[in-house]
Amino acid sequence: MIVKPTTKIFQDFDIQSFITTSKLIEILEKRNEFKEKLLSVFNIEENVIKIIQIGNSKQLINAILEIDTKCHKIDINSKIKDIHLKKLLKEEKAEFEIVNITDKYIFNHNKSDIFIGETAYSAKSDLLEYYNFSRFANYCRDNNFNDLIDTIKKYLIDKNIENEETKKLRLIHKFEDNKYYIRALTSISGYKDFGLNFSVFVALVTLNNYRKKSNNGIYIDKFKIDDSYIYVSFALNNEIPIDDKISLSFNLILENDEIKQKSVSFNGVFKLKWEENDEKSELFLKPPGIKKDNKPNPVDLLTYQHRGEVQGVFDKIQELPNLIDFFIRQVSEDAKKISNISHHDHVKKFIIDKIKDSRKPQINVYKPKILKKLTSISVDNTFQLFELLREVEDLFEHDDIISINFWRTNLYELLINKK
Repeated sequence: MIVKPTTKIFQDFDIQSFITTSKLIEILEKRNEFKEKLLSVFNIEENVIKIIQIGNSKQLINAILEIDTKCHKIDINSKIKDIHLKKLLKEEKAEFEIVNITDKYIFNHNKSDIFIGETAYSAKSDLLEYYNFSRFANYCRDNNFNDLIDTIKKYLIDKNIENEETKKLRLIHKFEDNKYYIRALTSISGYKDFGLNFSVFVALVTLNNYRKKSNNGIYIDKFKIDDSYIYVSFALNNEIPIDDKISLSFNLILENDEIKQKSVSFNGVFKLKWEENDEKSELFLKPPGIKKDNKPNPVDLLTYQHRGEVQGVFDKIQELPNLIDFFIRQVSEDAKKISNISHHDHVKKFIIDKIKDSRKPQINVYKPKILKKLTSISVDNTFQLFELLREVEDLFEHDDIISINFWRTNLYELLINKK
């Protein structure tokens, strides 16, 4: 990431954490390309203040606005002949000189039509792979073949001096160090900047409408945001009884990666709660997706791509309430398999064997701790199994969302599908 991420976790909320529609609209002000259309399709009037009753939405909106005070995002179209490799840096980074800039923000800030940008994320590979040069460039850098690099840089400039092909450069100006960073190289056709702020606006308005119709309270129990990525977990209050000891509740997960993903995605995480007499425990499971008759494998609950029109996003997001209800019913049936588990220690051994055999980096970094925890405690009933698996999840860093999701998805497969 370019800007340090913000991660927040909440156990509950109060009404002071709700926001007004006027506060929500603030996140559309900085990049306001879609503001008027969003307000129109979602029937929101700027001069009419209404309350978005999603718990902890104020903290989320404030975090987004704080990120916006630290940087400015710009997308520019640039011809290949105007993109010049300047310097190879360590850690898969490079500096590129971009000439013939026409963007007003950059020109006013630099007082020049030239700027130097440092790559971030996979931008270095994207740019150098255009010339099939990425691996060789690293080889030259690692072996200090600086003269050869200079020769190749000149060769690339000469070779592309008449190359009129145009690409979109996704840039960010970080105020703290007053530097420009190149986030990505993309096609100029079709892409729409349905970015972090856009996706949060759409999610909050849609879920507030769902809350009113379903009488289901909703609050944010976790979010992580940086300059290019956002993860938000919306917890729904209503619980569905599975049997006399186990109940289920649903968390809707919003993810939007402006660099790595082609789509904004919504998925589900389920919290299973065990309660008997004075024994209480809970466990989070993440299904691999929703099962649909016309799809051979589970798919994301709902997605919309970074292309098309705002109206298309609005039309698609209207499906979300029904999809949430359908997903809950689907997983409620699966959860009955957990309530029927009888050989609890056998289940634990099955999980241990799967962890031992795993080669996935999301697990490997935690593998010694996980195996130590799993082998240190015997389990004789469902409550003990829940407690043990909950303690395993506590071993993950709280902001390591990728590894936590990987664990929850695999745990679902292990407990439900015995895979």
